[in-house]
Amino acid sequence: MIQFDQSLVAAVREVQAAFSRLEWIVPQPSYFLHISLGGVAFGRRRPTGQEIASALERARRVWASASSFEVTYRRINCFHNAVVAEVEADGPRLLVEKLVEDNYWGNVQVEAPLAAVRLETYLPHLTIGSIKGANDPGLLKEVLIPLRDRELGKQRVTEASLCLIPASRTTILSPWEVVGSVTLE
Repeated sequence: MIQFDQSLVAAVREVQAAFSRLEWIVPQPSYFLHISLGGVAFGRRRPTGQEIASALERARRVWASASSFEVTYRRINCFHNAVVAEVEADGPRLLVEKLVEDNYWGNVQVEAPLAAVRLETYLPHLTIGSIKGANDPGLLKEVLIPLRDRELGKQRVTEASLCLIPASRTTILSPWEVVGSVTLE
């Protein structure tokens, strides 16, 4: 994942305030803001040190020639389950493409590896709110249309992180644990 520049949180909070009257949207906590490059595994147990080292070393090898890049968070949008800011930049997609080309998910040595990211549907984004259940999309549309072209800011990306994310109904928005990172030159 790419961790979000915390100096841009105030801009995210402004957008979250715009949809705060919609009780069925849960704002993402500032510590959970990120760009996903794809999950590695979804196991019932914490990965071993060897599994973490394997996943990290493989990512380092795959991204050895990757350069740092700038992203712009712009265009407030929504998926069926989230309010997002689109990420304008080729960098995140290039990192994911390198993983797919290398068959990262087929070769990483971890329990319960996830399927590879599908490039045809991958849209780099910053989730700023999670939608709970089915609701009237018209209400959300009213809120988001005036924000559609809002820019939240720019960020220089110099590393990608491998994180452990507690993923259950009660822990999903708990802070993650960074277990390693890959520096982008």
